[in-house]
Amino acid sequence: MPNNQRDVRWVEGLRGITALLIVTGHIFVALDDRLASPARSENSLPSLLQLPIIRLLISGRASLSIFFLLTGFVNSLSFLKQVRAASQHTALPGLAKSSFRRIGRMLLPATAATSVSWVLCHLGAYRLAKRGEIAWFRDLSPTPKLSLTTAIWDLLYNLWTTWAKSSNEYDRVQWNLFFLLKASLIVYTTLLMTAYVTPRGRKVCLIIYYIYGWMSNDVLIAMNVCAGMFIAELFYDQVDAKPTAVSPGSCKALPVLVLLTGMIIAGYPEKNAEWCLWSNYLEILGAKIFFPEAELSRAWGSVGTTLMLLGILYLPPLQAFLSHPFLVWMGKVSFSIFLIHSFLVRSVFCWMLYGYSAPVETKGEDGTIHVGRLPPARGLNVMIICCIFFPLLYFTGHLWAVHVESRCTELAQWLEDRMIGQDTHLDRVVIPK
Repeated sequence: MPNNQRDVRWVEGLRGITALLIVTGHIFVALDDRLASPARSENSLPSLLQLPIIRLLISGRASLSIFFLLTGFVNSLSFLKQVRAASQHTALPGLAKSSFRRIGRMLLPATAATSVSWVLCHLGAYRLAKRGEIAWFRDLSPTPKLSLTTAIWDLLYNLWTTWAKSSNEYDRVQWNLFFLLKASLIVYTTLLMTAYVTPRGRKVCLIIYYIYGWMSNDVLIAMNVCAGMFIAELFYDQVDAKPTAVSPGSCKALPVLVLLTGMIIAGYPEKNAEWCLWSNYLEILGAKIFFPEAELSRAWGSVGTTLMLLGILYLPPLQAFLSHPFLVWMGKVSFSIFLIHSFLVRSVFCWMLYGYSAPVETKGEDGTIHVGRLPPARGLNVMIICCIFFPLLYFTGHLWAVHVESRCTELAQWLEDRMIGQDTHLDRVVIPK
């Protein structure tokens, strides 16, 4: 068994690429909403970004599914390693602390990002986004409140609704944080329930839970986190397995096929799937096998990304590529990129996009002049803007990770130390039978 099978740095690289794809999906689909379909029109050929596999660059829902998959995978690794070694006495306290720590490490950075967006909103940073032609930027840009008291109350209200209603007016892309936190807690609860179950029995439980998620239309959370935990079990099966005399070619061909199949399926379009043969077949099949009211783009995204993670698990060369130091660094700042990209897109990117454009003026029948929306830059100008914006985004993300997220982590650790204490004396407690 190769030693690098025990190395999970590739997860950071995968997370880094996924965060980048979420940003590219938001920007490119906002600039051209036809990209959400598998072709420009019903009778036309797809553009480059609409082709299978390549369209993962703009498939934000598939990228989000990977985050949920990794939530199940990563949060299980340490615990599964300990319980497989019959060290439940150390695994369970670690699980309890991880559960408590997870809340602070998600809530505090998200609060900081919402607060920054709130400040930018009331400084007028989203004014161009509100005046532009691109509907997605307009819809995500809130209107400043008229008084300071109302603005402060509105900030507090949105900080609450982020976690209570999965809604945040100042940063609407944070809607999924509520579900990510819920997914983490489901992972911890499932691990707690199966702490004394054998690996084989735990896999059976996860399969049953996965089927339940499939049948109950819980495609975003249950299916992804169960698949992630199941793949974590397969990871340790792989680590513990003895070498076998199997043809290297046959070992590599199947994972590659699984990976490519997953990449095609995960790119299922959000709109007009019937316009292309491959997506039309998936639409027909999905209508038969998924819950009647399921969003097929999310359901197929979940299935496709699960196949992708399975393929990566059995492809050491791809793991080595994803373990490249630059990709690992991208993974370490991925949560920062996710948090800050929305307000930077609506401010800095829109300033670049609309900065030199003038609104279209039309003359009404009564002679009045109507000022229209600001037209965005097009073609080569957009490519130049993106080449400037993405390095700026990652530079800002690095600063955010170093100066904001790290402080939030320290504060969460301080709260954990105060709430849990360094010495809990749990070993002295006698539990009656």
